Amino acid sequence: MLCAIWTVLALPVVVTGMILHFQTEKWGKKKWGILPKCMSTWMIVGTAILGIRTTLDASGLGKKWILAALILFLFADGLLELSFFAGMAVFGAGHLILIGWFIARGGIHPYTALWWILFLGGALLLFRRELKESREKPCIRLMVLYPAVLMGMTAIAVTLPLRFGPDYLWAAVGAVLFAVSDLMVGKGFFRKLSLPADVLALGMYYAGIFCIAMMTWV
Repeated sequence: MLCAIWTVLALPVVVTGMILHFQTEKWGKKKWGILPKCMSTWMIVGTAILGIRTTLDASGLGKKWILAALILFLFADGLLELSFFAGMAVFGAGHLILIGWFIARGGIHPYTALWWILFLGGALLLFRRELKESREKPCIRLMVLYPAVLMGMTAIAVTLPLRFGPDYLWAAVGAVLFAVSDLMVGKGFFRKLSLPADVLALGMYYAGIFCIAMMTWV
């Protein structure tokens, strides 16, 4: 019951933060967009904190690592608006913790390889134009390493509910949303996304990390 009440209270705040973030850009006050963006992420961090306190279990399922990753994402959201490279470094650290959590939960399984090949193939198809253009800039091809790692995490995630039960559905759905959002942001690195696509990418990111935060209630 508490989980349902918190979800009903938290999600409107997350959505409001998103709306205000894009509105401040429209008003020409981009740096002020840090506040509503961080407000949205803070509600998701709060979801994990409350989940751990409610279940009285920080060690089970490695919940403390989920919380650590979310806290780093919170700091990254603020830093990205001030210093892109600093923000990306903090975001990367949080993502590495999250990847480590998925590996610790699922390990390597034969089905993981099949899903990884399928997901990576889809990612390469999405970036096929950029890969063709990379002939003039070979260093861009190194960026393929990130989708390879991202799809590896997602491949592990989607096998968890089948192997360990429905409790891991939150993690699987969250990882898929997180990965799609990251791919959209990556696409936007080469070609500016339209406003609807930008809103969708941020919305999927928040939805993804919210689902992952819900693992702390299990």
